[in-house]
Amino acid sequence: MTRIYTTVLIFSGALVMAIAPAHLTAQSFDTSGTATLSGQYLFRYVDFINDGNGNLLESCSLTGVIAFDGAGTYALSNTQLFDSDGTTGTGSCASLGGGAYGVQSNGIAQLDNPLFPATLFGTFSKPVVIASSTEDDYFDLFIAVQAPLSSFTNGSLSGAFTAGTLDFLNASASLARQGYFTLNADGNGNIAAFTVTGSLENVNSGGSVTQNVSASTYALSGTAGGTLTFPGGSDDQSAIVSGAKVLYVSADGNWFVGGSATGSDMLFGFRAPSGTSSNSLLNGTYFVAGMEGNVAGSTNFLDAFYGSINTSGNGTLISHERFDDVVDVQTYDSTFDRAITIGADGSYYDGNTYTYLAGANGTALMQIGSNQEFSLIIGIHAPSITPTSTVWINPIGITNAANYTPITNAYAPGELVSLYGNFGVASQVDAVLPVPTKLGGVQVFVNGRAAPVYLVSQNQISALIPYEISGEYFATFQVAVNGSKSNKVTVYADNSAPGIYTLGESGIGAGAILHSDYSVVTDASPAVPGETVLMFMNGLGTVTPQLADGEAAPDSPLSVSDEASGTSVLLNDGVDSPARASISFAGLAPGFVGLYQVNFTVPSSGLANGDVLIEFNTPEAFNEMATISLSGFPGGDARIVPSGHAISARSRLAASGAAFGGHPKNFRRALPER
Repeated sequence: MTRIYTTVLIFSGALVMAIAPAHLTAQSFDTSGTATLSGQYLFRYVDFINDGNGNLLESCSLTGVIAFDGAGTYALSNTQLFDSDGTTGTGSCASLGGGAYGVQSNGIAQLDNPLFPATLFGTFSKPVVIASSTEDDYFDLFIAVQAPLSSFTNGSLSGAFTAGTLDFLNASASLARQGYFTLNADGNGNIAAFTVTGSLENVNSGGSVTQNVSASTYALSGTAGGTLTFPGGSDDQSAIVSGAKVLYVSADGNWFVGGSATGSDMLFGFRAPSGTSSNSLLNGTYFVAGMEGNVAGSTNFLDAFYGSINTSGNGTLISHERFDDVVDVQTYDSTFDRAITIGADGSYYDGNTYTYLAGANGTALMQIGSNQEFSLIIGIHAPSITPTSTVWINPIGITNAANYTPITNAYAPGELVSLYGNFGVASQVDAVLPVPTKLGGVQVFVNGRAAPVYLVSQNQISALIPYEISGEYFATFQVAVNGSKSNKVTVYADNSAPGIYTLGESGIGAGAILHSDYSVVTDASPAVPGETVLMFMNGLGTVTPQLADGEAAPDSPLSVSDEASGTSVLLNDGVDSPARASISFAGLAPGFVGLYQVNFTVPSSGLANGDVLIEFNTPEAFNEMATISLSGFPGGDARIVPSGHAISARSRLAASGAAFGGHPKNFRRALPER
């Protein structure tokens, strides 16, 4: 669908916003999709326990059958538990047998953790569930695939599959291993010899290697899975993949998950692409979950997450991850972009950190780390959702109006959001102040509160989230057109959800930034050392003094973001360590409605010339999508390169003075207590 952009309006003087934080009746998790997750699934869950320095101390895995009743309760059966410290009372892990779960209309899901008193946060897109315990600081990953209704046979696994694996053998980062390969199954229990590409921390100094794996076998029967047997033993310290694995194949035969019954590795695969692949293979929204360990430094960096990716078939990925830094005990929303070029074989290596692997007819995306960035990231295409009403919000079609971040990201009070769907009205943009709560017969409600409506059209509405949702952990949207109401869509809410407006109106590239004389910062007119510039943004939350929703911000007194004291800007040239800029103002732009402005001073040294990445931090979020053009530094040219999460998260930590982790644990949990 065609987007109606807002960035161009920043410099013409007509944008949007703002009121006093006040608590409404608490909004709850939407369970309208719970019934879609029912029946038996086959799952694997892995968890690694670490200390404050990132040293792994213990590992656990649980595999088996998980039966969802379609009403919010699940039960486990035929489970196999592994604990590196033993399963007779000496270890930390024990199966809890079952629990609660819930699924929203957009596929966002919560499940009770099967081993610990924690919550798995993730997503469901039939036939795959992926999740991680992000709010409880567990270094874990959960994957489940739909079980068949009738018995497996070896014919259930047939053809070419793209497979990836990650392990920290013997609960040791020094024995980390990862890799990807094509698995060819003949439908009769035989796997052809293959080559796996990856790395092992204890081989080749953690550098990239390829290993040849001899022909292997598999056996499937009954409804509870089977085994996949590679040459060698599961404890082989010199092989990326080896030994016997539990093997679970999905009912449709397109997905599998598994791992060693005596270890905590994760093996995942999907049907390999057919024909010639390109960027167009990936299009739409993909739900993701993953875990990573960067072991290159003196302290291991460990993280796990769930989230989503938006892409339009052009190789540009706009990503959100609910990122859990399990060593420094921070959980926050990380948003960023990556440009990839899918090759004819369905793969792409970014030359630095990740290999991207696409397949399953465009419904799967997997990322495997390289060298000492050990990563396994699973991506599943979001479900196709049929409209349920004449006026309809696409349940995965709500975005930050500045940078189009995907549905799993949080949404903030005062944020300008775009809702996509079917609204059946002529295009109209508000031209009066304050911005009204009804435009062209269209109203938008957030947690029952009427929102200022800035733009309406056939398939897009842009509106401001009322400040009154401050303090709520969920935001429920509903649209009314001439009294006819839409479906409700619920998303996570937080104090901030930053997005930087860009000149290209995509949220990527050159930021909407002005010199002090109000001319635009461009490559032809770059910012210089020591200069203070004005950057325009979205999603910085409530302000003081308070404003009424839709009211223009005054120039005296200035409306300062309540996030200002915990906000930081780092500039990353890809050559030097990120340099912290000094912020002199963060709040609403005077005279505008809903437009935030951040004034910062470019550091006087420590940067290269050219386009430099802006790393923007708030207590709840980390964003790196926009750039600023710099000149006048004595060094060489900047080079923006894709980085692993360890680098980004360490940049976040380097922003001393920013207050992170202000939320109590489980603040997003919406399931009944066990």
